[in-house]
Amino acid sequence: TGNMMAALQAALKNPPINTKNQAVKDRAESIVLKVLISFKANDIEKAVQSLDKNGVDLLMKYIYKGFESPSDNSSAVLLQWHEKVRAWG
Repeated sequence: TGNMMAALQAALKNPPINTKNQAVKDRAESIVLKVLISFKANDIEKAVQSLDKNGVDLLMKYIYKGFESPSDNSSAVLLQWHEKVRAWG
């Protein structure tokens, strides 16, 4: 759980918001989604609670981006994250 929390914090740390390079944005999105999908369902709430408001807002943006291009069961996992973020924020 600790490693997953650290991975989530690292993935959200420096989002490429101001870059015009779409490849960089796509890579960041891919990394965040891989981290989210790797979490166990019962650790998601704790992970969301570990984030500050900016982290939660950024996480929600990545969740919505993930819904735009679903892959291997990602939608079910993203729905779990979405539920926890909405409940927390």
